[in-house]
Amino acid sequence: MIAFADCQDIRKMTVIKDIDCPRCGAKDGIEVFERDGQTIGDSVCAQCGFTIPEGVAPELYLKEIEHK
Repeated sequence: MIAFADCQDIRKMTVIKDIDCPRCGAKDGIEVFERDGQTIGDSVCAQCGFTIPEGVAPELYLKEIEHK
């Protein structure tokens, strides 16, 4: 069992998510590493090379590019 010292430990955890590529539609084509709600490093689609840049909130970024 893991015991957290405080809520800061949870914020510092890295979350890994697989998301569908908005460009080519590859199912779980982009592996996103996220900490404190922002991407860590660039996240690149394995099939088409679409990139989610480092330091953005993935959901907001994808919504933003969807409307362009």
